[in-house]
Amino acid sequence: MAATPVMQLPVISECAAENCAYNHDHTCHAAAITVGDLSSPVCDTFMGADLEGGEPSVTGRVGACKMADCRHNTGLECHAPSITVGYEEEQVDCLTYVKT
Repeated sequence: MAATPVMQLPVISECAAENCAYNHDHTCHAAAITVGDLSSPVCDTFMGADLEGGEPSVTGRVGACKMADCRHNTGLECHAPSITVGYEEEQVDCLTYVKT
């Protein structure tokens, strides 16, 4: 399987994790995030901090997804058109995750 070109990686259409260093006005500005910790679709890139991270001109994308049981996952890469990140109870998760 060929690698997905960076510009075709799924966009993070919205992020509700306002206390993340990469979040500015509900937009993720990390170049690429990693989703999953093998048991839940947590945003592994989430960083609660007073610092501002990321690149303001960049809209975040999904670089890798460890949730092999998600219907959008092929070869540990997300193939959803876009994703939403937000809170699932107290954890920052990919809300687009759908278990197969």
